[in-house]
Amino acid sequence: MKRIEFIRNGYDPKIDFIKGLCILFVIWTHSMHREDLSRLLFPFWGDMAVPTFIMIQVFHYYKKGIGIRMPNILKLYKRILQPFIIMVVLMFITQFFIYYDVTDGKFSPLYYWDKRGPGSYYIFIYLELAFIIPILAPLFSKMTNKTLFVFFIILSQLTEYISCVMHCPDNIYRVLFFRYIFLIPLGVVLATKGLVLNKVTILGSIISIVFLFLFNYTDLNLEPFFYTSLDNWKNCHWICYIYIAYVFLWILKFTYTRLSYYTKFLSSIKFIGKYSYEIYLFQIFYFGTIGAFVNDYISSTGNHIIQLIIYTVASTLICIIPIVFYCSQKKNTL
Repeated sequence: MKRIEFIRNGYDPKIDFIKGLCILFVIWTHSMHREDLSRLLFPFWGDMAVPTFIMIQVFHYYKKGIGIRMPNILKLYKRILQPFIIMVVLMFITQFFIYYDVTDGKFSPLYYWDKRGPGSYYIFIYLELAFIIPILAPLFSKMTNKTLFVFFIILSQLTEYISCVMHCPDNIYRVLFFRYIFLIPLGVVLATKGLVLNKVTILGSIISIVFLFLFNYTDLNLEPFFYTSLDNWKNCHWICYIYIAYVFLWILKFTYTRLSYYTKFLSSIKFIGKYSYEIYLFQIFYFGTIGAFVNDYISSTGNHIIQLIIYTVASTLICIIPIVFYCSQKKNTL
């Protein structure tokens, strides 16, 4: 039996390491086509980034104890929403000059940005959860872990069914927190007692892996049990999160331990994780503006695999280096 825990009374470098890996996964998600990601078995590791970020968000709230502590709206605005708004404004200004068609007077970046899908929906999920997580606190103080999981499984399954029967459109489904709600009790247990890796949770993780395979590599229609009409959200189901919370999170922690001798590499990943939100914002800007031009330039190589590797590496460096440099310089001037 192994227990997955993080430090609750101070800074835990493992969290920055995990955030650093996850923001890399986000960039790689937007650097490659879905077919290429599937060949790399990305649904079993790379697609776990957003759920992992959400679990960390829940952990940070409840590591201080079970209680209703509503977020500081001004702090939330300055730290989260204001940078996002600035980024979006700059992105649309840039897109205007890039995509404005002088011949017919059409301006199409809204359509382009939406189809490119650079993860812009996450900010809405984050803000929704910032207010939902505290409201649910009374439930966690009164329920046992077993009752808690049963309650949230029923609630999660109900949202799956409602999404199916209502044929929830993509532009609504993508910005609602409901599909991630089962991560909240998992994050609560992680913050209060730690997640235990035992026969039951390993079995649950195996079941999760089976469903991840069904969702991503088969055309099996599981509605109305799981909402699978939208191709972009195949892993956003409660049954997939058991694997993420237990086995996947344990693998990330184990990786951190195994890399302890490679201090420079470990420090680099942790440094990236420290500025993961800023990198997240910049990668939206990059993929929404110049990413396509970088890809077109690299495509002259002709070989698809070489093109894929070069574009992914180039995109990773472009999204990370300017932000890390800027943030480190800003920190040094304070």
